[in-house]
Amino acid sequence: MAFPDLIVAFAKDQGISEELAENILRETFTTLYKREYGKEYENVKIIINKSGISLIQLKTITSEDDIEDDTTQISIKNAEELFPNKTFENDDVIEIELPLAKFGRQAAQIMKQLLKQKVTDIQKDIIYGEFADKKNTLFSGSVKSRTESKYGGYYISLEPKGTEAFLPYSEALPDEVLTLGDPIRVYLKDVLQVTRKGESQLILTRSNPDIVQELLKLHIPEIADGSFVIKAVSRKPGEVTKIVLQSLVDGLDPISVTVGKAGARIKPIRQELGSERIEIVRFDLDAKKLIANAIQASRVLKNRIAEVFNIDLNYETNEATIVVPDEFLAPLIGRQGSHQRMLEEILGWKIRFNNYSDFEMIIREKQKEVDDILGISDTQNFEIVEDELISLDMLPFTPEQIEVLADAGFKSITEILELTVEDLSKETGLSFNEAVEIWKIIEDNIEIEEEDE
Repeated sequence: MAFPDLIVAFAKDQGISEELAENILRETFTTLYKREYGKEYENVKIIINKSGISLIQLKTITSEDDIEDDTTQISIKNAEELFPNKTFENDDVIEIELPLAKFGRQAAQIMKQLLKQKVTDIQKDIIYGEFADKKNTLFSGSVKSRTESKYGGYYISLEPKGTEAFLPYSEALPDEVLTLGDPIRVYLKDVLQVTRKGESQLILTRSNPDIVQELLKLHIPEIADGSFVIKAVSRKPGEVTKIVLQSLVDGLDPISVTVGKAGARIKPIRQELGSERIEIVRFDLDAKKLIANAIQASRVLKNRIAEVFNIDLNYETNEATIVVPDEFLAPLIGRQGSHQRMLEEILGWKIRFNNYSDFEMIIREKQKEVDDILGISDTQNFEIVEDELISLDMLPFTPEQIEVLADAGFKSITEILELTVEDLSKETGLSFNEAVEIWKIIEDNIEIEEEDE
């Protein structure tokens, strides 16, 4: 096949424009020229027209005695032999057409390889330019093929243009098996500008937590329009995703709205993810309420909701100690702590679970400590020897203690004395040790009269 025909066929096969084909062609023949004469030489001109391709070598007329490089210089005598009807002077530049056959029998094949590489490089630039700003975006597509190599995966044809992208097995869902033609939702994880031979520029994922957020935005209008805000996400791909949702609209519940009637809204999202469980946690500014919401949203035992008996927060160490029923302790921790880590990720607290059996023992110990402070035995009640109610600000509580007690609705000391240490802890959110401190202040400042039953 003649060179021009080869170029036309190749350009048509690659689906590139005529202008682009010409630019690639010029670069290709420049490369061929440098292969023949040396990389340092630039004295070539490529002419492309309907009649074909011409390679023109440019040489400068030089006195025969001064010629140092036959590739770039020519004497007047040799120039006149090439062009007998012309006259030349030193420093004139002449154009000498080189026969294409000069590049040898392999020229056509070399040119084709170079052209193909040029087209590949340009196509990479086009793909990078088109997708660089679409990183972290959800795409629809279909499975095109798969590879079984060590770092294998699926080749996905992305809508709408059918651009090929790669979903590594490591980024697919666990145990997920896709077949040719399967429709699929994927998340564009990375866009590579430079790749190795055979490596895809567009890297996809289905295991990233962000794909769940994008699917929620796609299917739940209240998330897309900002009525609901996603505050935190944690995911164990193929098993469960935990989403903390905040409603910015009064009266609009993020759980019921997102799940929908009989799960109608959440089911399509789960189907996209291989029936992965999605747990919606209602956001609350109160850390204890948020933690309780997250625990109760955790479906670790079938058809049962975990009761949260007590939550102690240590703001200095950022630790939360949570008391749950004995049978929920192991499932909430999860295998090798996996479920506990998911909770820690969405809550921002380091979590320690205690079972209720141990908690009961702690309650009894703390109650006995309070009773000892007040000098109360098991057979005695007590009463305050005062004619009037004693308000909170009459005792030397710290401002923080008064604020906590007042926020819990306490107005007098009598109301506090009617409670057990467990009740006081629940009512105020104080830890047991903090509740005991309240009792100590009361005992130090109030006269308590014991009364036999």
